Amino acid sequence: MTSILVAVYNAEQTLSTCLDSLLHQSADDIQIICIDDASTDSSVSILRDYASRHANIDLVLLNENHGQAFARNQGIPLIRGEYTAFLDSDDRMAPDCIEKVERTFRSNPTTDCVLLNTIFEYPDGRRHAYRSDREDIDPPFDVLTGYEAFKRALTWDVHGWYVARTELYRTYPFDDTCHSYSDDNTTMEHYLHSREVRWCDARYYFIQHPDSCTRGLSIRRFDWLKANEAMHQRLVLWQMPHDIIDLYEEQRYYNLLECIRLYLRSKDAFTPAEQSSIIGTIHNAWRSIDTSTCLPWRVKYKPLYMPLHPFWSLFVFEQEIWCLVNAFFK
Repeated sequence: MTSILVAVYNAEQTLSTCLDSLLHQSADDIQIICIDDASTDSSVSILRDYASRHANIDLVLLNENHGQAFARNQGIPLIRGEYTAFLDSDDRMAPDCIEKVERTFRSNPTTDCVLLNTIFEYPDGRRHAYRSDREDIDPPFDVLTGYEAFKRALTWDVHGWYVARTELYRTYPFDDTCHSYSDDNTTMEHYLHSREVRWCDARYYFIQHPDSCTRGLSIRRFDWLKANEAMHQRLVLWQMPHDIIDLYEEQRYYNLLECIRLYLRSKDAFTPAEQSSIIGTIHNAWRSIDTSTCLPWRVKYKPLYMPLHPFWSLFVFEQEIWCLVNAFFK
């Protein structure tokens, strides 16, 4: 049996499609665990209706909104399946997705994680596979050791849509350090502690919404930097080699640049209190990244990309110039 965790928050527009994709799976037996994260729309009513009609749906209702990672963790004690997956409440799975995953596990007893063939789907009907612009990683691989998958996941050459043996979820639950993004850290932790990670042509449809928390404009976007810091601390705790830490720190610096540029382009959309909080988060991230060792020279000395430690004001000014230059050439 496979158990599927579905964290729900204000998903009334997509929830039925999501649940129907699970109820119509060709696999013989699945458990669907829905955790409502204190929705304020009609999501709870939809969930109760589905649970009343389908015995394989377990329902957990939270009184306060904590974020996706926290919500998923509340469902872990209910898991009955040998394998565990998660599905976002605005996404869906192909009808044979779980059947293909279970077949892959049964055929490969040392495989602990099965990576799904993730398809990005847009409102206009366009579709493409994850990182389809990269021929070297699409499909990403047949099988990797857990450590190899972990290393490639640090830069997201290996993505985070997968099914794992349930013991991994019980031993390493979701990182709920932040409201958003920190659950990505759990993906890397699961890969690191796997014997094998194997790719499977089981389709997961990742629906692209411009107003989602990871793409829309909200203060939650900057949780990304806090989650990155939490991951850095884990790497140090696990005593990862310096080259691994430097690889991740380089990626963290690129994420920092993306966040400060997003903020500078759109800071008028935030309240003064939000602006103060965001700039504090960005400043803390800039200060905590040791760019002296992690950045290649072509980045460290590239105009408008230089970290400019320890001159915070000069770094911000540099990024403001980047935004002006980018806007001009657009």
